Amino acid sequence: MYSYSWDTETGGLLLNSSQLNFSKEPRPVYYKELDILGFDQNWQYDRNDTYPYMWAEANNYYYRGRLVAKTKGGSIYTAPEIIIVENPEPEGMPLRFVDIPAMVEKNRDLLEKLVQDTIKKIYNTYVEYREKVDVFYVAFSGGKDSIVAFDLVRRALPHNKFKVLFGDTGMEFPDTYQVVDRVQELCKEEGIEFLRARSVMSTKDSWNLFGPPAVTLRWCCSVHKTSPQIMLLQEQIGNQGFTGMAFTGIRGDESTSRSEYDDISYGSKHRGQFSCHPILEWNSAELFAYIYQEDLIVNEAYKKGNTRAGCLVCPMSSGKHEYLKAQCYPLEVMELVNRIKSTSGKTTFTDAEMEQFIDDGHWKTRKTGRELNFGQDKHIVETDKGKTTIMVQSLNNSWKEWAKTIGMFIQLNNELYTIDFRGKAYEVRMEKDASGTLISFPNCGTSKDDIKFISLFRSVIIKSIYCIGCGACVANCSAGCIDMKNGLKISVNCVHCYQCHDIHEHCLRYNSIRNKIGGEKKMKGLDRYFSFGIRKNWMDLFFQDEGSADFWMSDGHGFVANKKKDAFLNFVKDAGLVVYNKTNGGDKYTKNEPSDFAKVLFTYGSDSDVTWALMLCNLVYTAEFNWFVKNIVPHETITLDQMKYMLNDVMENDAKGLGKRNVTDAFKILLTKTPFGEAIGLGKCDFEEKVNASGNEIITLNSFYRDTWKTPNLEVVLYSLYKFAEACGDYYQFTLNRLLDHVVDSDGISPTEIFNLERDTMEKILTGLNINHPDYITAQFNLDLDTITLNADKTSADVLALF
Repeated sequence: MYSYSWDTETGGLLLNSSQLNFSKEPRPVYYKELDILGFDQNWQYDRNDTYPYMWAEANNYYYRGRLVAKTKGGSIYTAPEIIIVENPEPEGMPLRFVDIPAMVEKNRDLLEKLVQDTIKKIYNTYVEYREKVDVFYVAFSGGKDSIVAFDLVRRALPHNKFKVLFGDTGMEFPDTYQVVDRVQELCKEEGIEFLRARSVMSTKDSWNLFGPPAVTLRWCCSVHKTSPQIMLLQEQIGNQGFTGMAFTGIRGDESTSRSEYDDISYGSKHRGQFSCHPILEWNSAELFAYIYQEDLIVNEAYKKGNTRAGCLVCPMSSGKHEYLKAQCYPLEVMELVNRIKSTSGKTTFTDAEMEQFIDDGHWKTRKTGRELNFGQDKHIVETDKGKTTIMVQSLNNSWKEWAKTIGMFIQLNNELYTIDFRGKAYEVRMEKDASGTLISFPNCGTSKDDIKFISLFRSVIIKSIYCIGCGACVANCSAGCIDMKNGLKISVNCVHCYQCHDIHEHCLRYNSIRNKIGGEKKMKGLDRYFSFGIRKNWMDLFFQDEGSADFWMSDGHGFVANKKKDAFLNFVKDAGLVVYNKTNGGDKYTKNEPSDFAKVLFTYGSDSDVTWALMLCNLVYTAEFNWFVKNIVPHETITLDQMKYMLNDVMENDAKGLGKRNVTDAFKILLTKTPFGEAIGLGKCDFEEKVNASGNEIITLNSFYRDTWKTPNLEVVLYSLYKFAEACGDYYQFTLNRLLDHVVDSDGISPTEIFNLERDTMEKILTGLNINHPDYITAQFNLDLDTITLNADKTSADVLALF
């Protein structure tokens, strides 16, 4: 909220009354971090952690307002490189502590205003929602943010009006458990109920049964955190369908995705639950100023250099953070690392190769069970001429319980059953032979309800053969109709809301260990742009000539010659900027003339984000960009080496790796030298560029992460919706939930996937489109209704007339 500056007098931070647009998340640096990273080889300091010695912003270390060092790289087995910028103290004198008491006094008045405003916000939220929710609780993690959130809530509310809930994943830092114990004791003294929620499954069992979590397979959060918390609250309150209000420590500055949060959100973590984010607008400068002012607990993990107090091994962690965790908690970290090794499908790897595999972070990119040594598919679904069959290897009787969640279930004989669904009695036939059980549906056709029934029954089969009782379905059932305490039981009072089926691929375990996944075709043409990619200045010249023959004949005015010209031609074809006209004179280049699409973009110019976003709407239907948006997960830091590894699945024949190198080099240029990168959100890059002795530009891309298009244009989104509908076979009616579900195997690419748009943003965009372009789209969505309908008489080409 407040901006800050370095205070050379105290060595601390000084809050300023001006607003802060972006925080670099400063944090205190103690001697333990300096020791672990090896700074003791460069500087002198007492090994005393009463106060910090300096501050860090990301990998930059500041001593009394001066940048004195940087770190670069780092991984679980590899120490980050230390780069000394200048000596903190003259002539190697010992470092001085930050004068925390003096810093606190300087910031007290300004900080107090923020604190009082936040306490008032918490109290007002309680007053507004106390008749709407059954329980208020602090979602406590043991980290700095939840420590502050807890302290503010205990100051704002009567102590018998809220609980403190700790979700114990079993993978927390040992230091975090010490913090939790101290807070639990404090709650006991102050009459605040403290709850610990833990999964019925041990960490060891879950990693063995699910496989290690991955960036796109984060089953761990549901199994070890959210589901146990919800189930514990259900038990405590005695109401399976309770409504809760969680006070969280979420802050907008912690990540790009969190910056889109509202102060109060509904169902963002779990259906039917509210979340209040009282410190959403706080930055870490204010956070640490408050911790020091109120003498709150500081998790020892931070004194050791860890920026967050999360899980010991996490697929969302990278770089120096992994090294620090491995150094701070070697036994606990290596126990989980050994789970990665013991479940890996890389059975031919030597010990050295396996360590390199883990050090490079390739284990995090797993998308299926094919990379596990036990991944399996126990059923096959086939559809032929509108008739669906399911072959199951070993069917157990639990499917009969799960079937009750669809509708009234009746067994007619050993082979024939009926299930009532939306006014129709669907027949289910079972035929057993030596290979398994063949399930067919004699009276099921291809209507919308028929397709929905097949989807639900497929979910029933998946749940019955993969379920291990992790609790996710139980927690998702707000009606309290699922009991797994002594075997599966579905209550006769089941309301058939299908919430238990509303889980990724219907079952978290199946989603994690299955072999099959959509979009597994080997993709050709991934390196159509060679190693060059394209650059904005090439597009500037193309637009300057309005795509005429002058551009091609002049080799892009000398900037786009030889193979670069071939790469650029492939790009403008893919982007829809040119059409081939064999009657044109000249060569293969000049026969390509500007398309009607290009003529629309020429009016906007190559400096407009709209131009680049519209091109991206076309490009995602080509091999290179399609692979990128479907495989590069938003907000996850990634390196080019990780990209090359991920490309192995779709470029198996590229034995020498030249094709993968071309793809990654092309994206390096696309992300750093065009608006596709930071402006449109495909990649916020950490890169360096220099010119070598030969005058050639050298770009080093250290890492990047996919971000969000911060200023989405309504008409661009409308254009992408029509492209989506047309690619899906003229599928002109769908839901916002469908657009947000990027796991579905689909030929259409949702604008939410292209531009990384979250639900709240899409709701606002769709509302705007509904008002401004009712002849193109109608959109209705609330808690009960979610329908988006495009005018089937219009096309994506018609949308261009709006620009």
